[in-house]
Amino acid sequence: MKILFTALVLAPPVFGFLFPNDRIEIKAGLIKAVESKKTTSMDIKLEIGIKPESRMTINGLKLNFSSDPVADSCDHPAMPGVNGPHPQLSSGVRTLQVVEDGWFIDMTGKRGVQLKNGCWEMVWRDEALAGSLVCGFDVTESYTRNEATLSPCRLYMSFPVWTSEGLKTAQQDKKRVLDLAQTFVNEKESQIAKMGATSNPIMKALHFRNAYAAMDKYYMQNVKAFEMIPSDEEILPLGLDSDMLLTTKGLAFSKEGGFQRGQHVLLGAAYAAGGTSAASL
Repeated sequence: MKILFTALVLAPPVFGFLFPNDRIEIKAGLIKAVESKKTTSMDIKLEIGIKPESRMTINGLKLNFSSDPVADSCDHPAMPGVNGPHPQLSSGVRTLQVVEDGWFIDMTGKRGVQLKNGCWEMVWRDEALAGSLVCGFDVTESYTRNEATLSPCRLYMSFPVWTSEGLKTAQQDKKRVLDLAQTFVNEKESQIAKMGATSNPIMKALHFRNAYAAMDKYYMQNVKAFEMIPSDEEILPLGLDSDMLLTTKGLAFSKEGGFQRGQHVLLGAAYAAGGTSAASL
């Protein structure tokens, strides 16, 4: 079976490849930016498993991203952009080389993790603040450590991609929302303290109502949706002839069926670090 490493299109506050109509267009200049560097490398770490105490950490995976299109004769996984419901948003499938296999430690010692038939694409909707980097591989073996298992399957690893201007706008929106949300938390705590300090049942009821109203306003801010917006310490320059930035933490999940249907299963997290880049192969 095939396994994919994917970075989802991210248009805060929603991830996904599904958009309302077919008239949406690719981000202006995306293909030019993707083709601006012949090669760029990246180090990847995977944490497979939801429970922290039983995760399988795969270290040492080194990838080399080439701007060369994948040949039609090459066997590679289907990609969520070019093979999804809106292929016009994809930069096209590009060549991806595994420079060094990843590895993890189990009871038998150090075990390698092989990823085959690598390819990648970038997917970005025009006017969206963020897009995504998508990498695909075939994995033909099952790997297990404690309770965590990486089975042969299709896997997605999502890394949002930003421009510096788009990230600044998103960070400003995040700060505004979080600051406002904190005022409601403070108000709730103040009302609870007042409720405990009074013996008047009518005032207790009033303060309880005010605390409840403050928390209702807090939940209306949808704070969780802004957690995906990274700080300046959580981004990585992509090394393209543009100001594109990659969020260093992504999600790893599997997918069965086509890209328009089927279920996603969360497998864990993915982390990216900068390698080296070169202007030509």
